[in-house]
Amino acid sequence: MTIHDYNEVDILYTLMSYVNVSSPQDMYYAIAHTILTHIDQIPSISINDLADLCYTSPATISRFCKDMNCKSFVNFKNEIAIALEIARNEIHLSTQDAQKVSEDPDYLKKKMYHEAMDSLALVEKSIDMKDIDRICEMIYQAKKVHMLGYQFNKIISNDFQMKMLKHRKFVYAFVERGDEIQRLDIIDKDSLVIIITVRAREQLMKALIDKIKEHHPKILLLTMNQTYQNDDIDWIYRIDGTESQYSESSLQGTMNFLSLLNLIYVRYGLLYRE
Repeated sequence: MTIHDYNEVDILYTLMSYVNVSSPQDMYYAIAHTILTHIDQIPSISINDLADLCYTSPATISRFCKDMNCKSFVNFKNEIAIALEIARNEIHLSTQDAQKVSEDPDYLKKKMYHEAMDSLALVEKSIDMKDIDRICEMIYQAKKVHMLGYQFNKIISNDFQMKMLKHRKFVYAFVERGDEIQRLDIIDKDSLVIIITVRAREQLMKALIDKIKEHHPKILLLTMNQTYQNDDIDWIYRIDGTESQYSESSLQGTMNFLSLLNLIYVRYGLLYRE
């Protein structure tokens, strides 16, 4: 398996999600919308200038940043700067591939779809249905199921949530930045927490797992990282597959997990739907 060392930067996705689900009358909606429409200015703007731009106070801006799970306005600006820097090199085909695409745009179509099919073939080969049945059993036996994901994996968690509801199994999907931290009180010893992450970055995982473990749930990690280890996780389920080398965003990885969750959904229905 090949995983490009891309970054699961969540801040831009979170801001977009806030705008998508919030009311325009919400002050935080106005702040998020203003930030997104002036995004290039944010890394160098002062908190007072941003407050003026949003027709609010610096204290409200500070509270907004904490609501985004950033320690401070400076920390928030730094995350925006990192996200923008990564985005500047979002698509970076090799010189050879770029030349081929320039000569024949169909080359890009063939390249992307062939890579997608090859990656899914690796995922299929790596899956043992006994493991899928075990995952289904864990979901069935858990009184509460909570799903955590980053970027597009939040969307596929929402999709899985809706599908499982048709099986009469309620799954809580954390969809906003900081939900996994702010709403830990609904996680308990009877809960199953499912974390979906392509890369499973050590620093990101440690902070999250440490906080979740305080509430003593079972933890299932779904990842493409073949080497990540954490003794506090009850089960790390790894799938194979490849990830794009020419994008800072996950392409095949999220598709691989969508296919995995769809398999779990169908199998769960066959095993437990009354």
